Amino acid sequence: MEDGKAPGAAGTPPTEGGAIGIMFERLNRAVEESAVGRYFCLKERKSRFTTELRAGTVTFLTMAYILAVNGAIVADTGGPCGPSDCTQSTGPFCMFGPPGGTGMDVGYLSCRENAKRSMVTATAVSSFVACVLMGVVGNLPFGLAPGMGINAFFTYTVVGFAGGWIFFVISISGLRGKITQIVPKCVMLATSGGIGIFLAFIGMQTSNGIGLIAFEPATLVTLAGCPIQDRAHMYTIADPAGVCSLDANGNLNPPSLGPASPNYACITNMKMRSASLWLGICGGILMVLLMARGFRGAIMVAILFVTFISWIPNHDASYLGASSQIPGGEERMAYFKKVVQVPNTSATDLEMDFSAFGTPKLWAALISFLYLDLLDCTGTFYSMAAYIDKRQPGFINPITKTFPRMTLAFSVDATAIWVGALLGIPPLTTYIESATGIREGGRTGITAIMIGFYFFLAMFFTPIISSIPPYATGPALILVGSLMMENLLDIDWKDYTQAIPAFITISVIPLTYSIAYGIIGGIMSYVIFYVLLLIYDLLSIPLTGKNWRDVLAAAKPEFLKPMAVLEQEEIARNRARIDAMERQLEEMNVALAHAESSSISDKQSTDATVAKGVAEAVEAAHVPAGGPVGFETHESEQQKPQQQPGGPNAV
Repeated sequence: MEDGKAPGAAGTPPTEGGAIGIMFERLNRAVEESAVGRYFCLKERKSRFTTELRAGTVTFLTMAYILAVNGAIVADTGGPCGPSDCTQSTGPFCMFGPPGGTGMDVGYLSCRENAKRSMVTATAVSSFVACVLMGVVGNLPFGLAPGMGINAFFTYTVVGFAGGWIFFVISISGLRGKITQIVPKCVMLATSGGIGIFLAFIGMQTSNGIGLIAFEPATLVTLAGCPIQDRAHMYTIADPAGVCSLDANGNLNPPSLGPASPNYACITNMKMRSASLWLGICGGILMVLLMARGFRGAIMVAILFVTFISWIPNHDASYLGASSQIPGGEERMAYFKKVVQVPNTSATDLEMDFSAFGTPKLWAALISFLYLDLLDCTGTFYSMAAYIDKRQPGFINPITKTFPRMTLAFSVDATAIWVGALLGIPPLTTYIESATGIREGGRTGITAIMIGFYFFLAMFFTPIISSIPPYATGPALILVGSLMMENLLDIDWKDYTQAIPAFITISVIPLTYSIAYGIIGGIMSYVIFYVLLLIYDLLSIPLTGKNWRDVLAAAKPEFLKPMAVLEQEEIARNRARIDAMERQLEEMNVALAHAESSSISDKQSTDATVAKGVAEAVEAAHVPAGGPVGFETHESEQQKPQQQPGGPNAV
């Protein structure tokens, strides 16, 4: 020790965690000062290597459900399987089994099961490639995986492949980045808040959350949490007349309903009785308590806590086994026991038919895919970047609405789309669950690389990783969704032309289950208000006496204004905010000073009142000035000080 200074003395920050803390501190410093740290801008983004690793772990845990869910949903539609895979009968509808049979064709079911396993591996492979590319090229803490919304419509066509290349051209040319400048700022900020509510809405459902809400015929959603025996699952029936049919002998065939939806309605009033719901709520409470005390890795610890409890069989909150409150518990237990599987994507990769370009349906699908996915992905990108900007001010340029490596990140996102198409899965997109990792401290591409590393492990350990229950990750989605509401503070709610489009964007995103629809609704309402108000201002020129040039100049959209004008307006807005805050602070100081002066005057008044009351009480009791009644006092003897012999100064 130099100059006799002990560890933790002045000038040396104390290291928490003892020897392990010192080891991590040295590791963080070594990486930060290395070429890796400089490339990923760890110092500039005020992040640490171990924090990035933890953020990547948290993000993956909230995304891991995609490994099992994606394969199951797409396999239920048939995937690459068709009439050619039937073994018990022939014909265009042989998949539904032979006439008079009791189930679907055995050969078709076998093909579908192989496709499901292949899709699990393909999901892990494509997500691994996309996340690593996002980390290395884009240097952003975003996780990518197959989309589960409208993208699933394009799973086994060449739309994803062609659309991915179109996206790539749009991204690398910078046109996609221009969208963030054209879209009104209030709509882009509202998108972040809408995604927050969207996340919370997902986290409250049963399929991807804790199971707090469920379907209700009259109000669409209602309080849920009923036991599994009190649930009535929903079916989507295109032709009700085809549900019931008779065989050749006039006997009634089994009802043709198709697969049951994960959505359900509680048929009794036994709500909030599900053990898995309360286990998820306990995990959420643990998450908040740990975060409130500054515990690092609070989200990850809470997810693992709920997961390990759910893996214990034979209790009501089990995720594995026959006692599970989520259908399929026995199948999950059998799959969980495999532990390891050999990666294989042969059943789904390169399943494309380019002859479909001659059909009008493909072109309609391609156009729909382009504008919906373009707005969806771009909105998610900007919202995640805005979430980083709240924790690291200056990450987004407030004038151009751009962030570091934006064009490269958009290009990676576009590349991931056609990579997924080659493997026969839905186009990949940036996941809004990335916000959980950002909340945990992720700021650089190291977080994305860590997510990709876990997807690489998932190629071999899918049975384990895909067994994380939704009620373990649901609380994290709810928590992060609530924290994303802070982005709405930057919207000028006093300006109706911004407040109404922002609210439409916020509300439409979760209610339509689509980020793209929310952005479209916000943009359309903004344009309608803008055009109508501009017409009103032009028609009222004779009454107001304004110049039409001044009216047009004042109504000029932001993306058409010069950079210098945008900078001046941004500075003016910031000055107005500072002035408003200073006025509010001054008013608070005046109110505080007034409260303090009132408290002092009240205290003095109270003291005077007490003294006056004591005097009145003494007078009422006829107490003489010298003492109580009945005792005589003599000043010469008791009150007059007696002198010592030799004078007053004698010792």
